[in-house]
Amino acid sequence: MAKISISLPDELLNYIDQKVDNRSALIESLLKQWQEQKQNEALAAACALVDELELGWEGEWQNIAITEWEASG
Repeated sequence: MAKISISLPDELLNYIDQKVDNRSALIESLLKQWQEQKQNEALAAACALVDELELGWEGEWQNIAITEWEASG
């Protein structure tokens, strides 16, 4: 993993140090959560765009669902 450096105000660092034992682990965890949130947002946006494309799959999916339902019944 790449190392990064961030600057935070002393007041914030003092506050963090009072609340947690390992400030680096906290910051790493926050950055990971932020990354996951951004990835989820990008995935949702991509899915919305695909839904808008109207690729003609709905009829195909309906036929497959009906065929499988009839086969199972």
